Amino acid sequence: MPNLSEYSDIVYDSRRVTPGALFVALTDGATDGRGFAGDAIARGAKAVFPCDRHTLALLSAEFFGHPERELTLIGVTGTKGKTSVTTYCKQIYEAVTGNKAGLIGTIANVIGDVSTPSTLTTPESRDLYELLAKMRGAGCKAVFMEVSSQALAVGRVDGLRFAVGALTNLSHEHLDLHGTMETYLLEKLKLAEKSDKFLIDERLQCNIPGALRVNGADNREVVLAICAALGLDRAACASAFANAKPPKGRADIAFDGAFRVMIDYAHSPDSLSYILNYGRLLKPSRLTVVFGCGGDRDRSKRPVMGRIAAELADNVIVTSDNPRTEAPDAIISEILIGFINPPAVITDRREAIAYAIKQAIPRELIILAGKGHEPYQEINGTRLPFDEYELVKKLTTEVLM
Repeated sequence: MPNLSEYSDIVYDSRRVTPGALFVALTDGATDGRGFAGDAIARGAKAVFPCDRHTLALLSAEFFGHPERELTLIGVTGTKGKTSVTTYCKQIYEAVTGNKAGLIGTIANVIGDVSTPSTLTTPESRDLYELLAKMRGAGCKAVFMEVSSQALAVGRVDGLRFAVGALTNLSHEHLDLHGTMETYLLEKLKLAEKSDKFLIDERLQCNIPGALRVNGADNREVVLAICAALGLDRAACASAFANAKPPKGRADIAFDGAFRVMIDYAHSPDSLSYILNYGRLLKPSRLTVVFGCGGDRDRSKRPVMGRIAAELADNVIVTSDNPRTEAPDAIISEILIGFINPPAVITDRREAIAYAIKQAIPRELIILAGKGHEPYQEINGTRLPFDEYELVKKLTTEVLM
């Protein structure tokens, strides 16, 4: 193992190398990092060290002074609910204990009140340990972290020990990565091995000794169970929950006037079903959903989501999501398999949203599903600016003028 005191930084991406850094050439990824050794040296790397992600995690912990040892770590995994649960938990913990907490997740990484956009749900271990070090330095006592199945599979959280871990739920998603639901579950359950206390959705048929069963269909119950596992007073936590704010892009009302527009990140069958059923509880005069499916992802969920939309919404507009390298119309054609009666199809997402808003009737609820907090649309490897909040503001202003 290299003597890390000899290096100014450790870097796993040759483009981020600065003079005096140790370039860690990852050998367990889709691309062998050793192929970038020459570029790293040209940029000033002092040495090249080939290793896997498990070793990178151990190196990162040492380089950043083992910040994990001075923080109470809480890890949350699950197909959906991770962002909401961790966001609520952070707010409740700070309100009840008076201590500052960190948040690591899909939308942003937050140190106290300072938020920076994130690029991965769970960062690579080098970046993760740097974040933990910054949180320690800022006086945080606890860190609430979203832990993705991919992060558990490849070892991004190796070396961490969680005071509390939770598996909120498991549904049809990420099979393009894991292959089967059984493998997907096994990757999620790796969090239990890294946790002192573990909470698991009571609907899952698996035996985890000592695990506490919780109602994974109710984010509030999961949040309060995690807080109780941390030793916090449940009544105080329940009171704080009532004043907590939901994360951006999760059942988020972007416009509330003669009709409503809600933005939600739902991009899986379970999450689409959840948000449409939630929309029904608001008793709208008409429930409209505008949605698509992401390209280069599990194709089997596309007709399933079409069927759910057809069953639960009064009015459906099928459009594009993040098509990535796939043709949007090809994705849409697979969604349409789930319909008996063809819905409206408007491939351009801006036009689809504009159409829904211009056709809105009094007390209608329009749900824009799939993009949530994302301020872009990913097409052919490029993230083009696409902020649904700004678009809704512009369109509703035009409609009401």
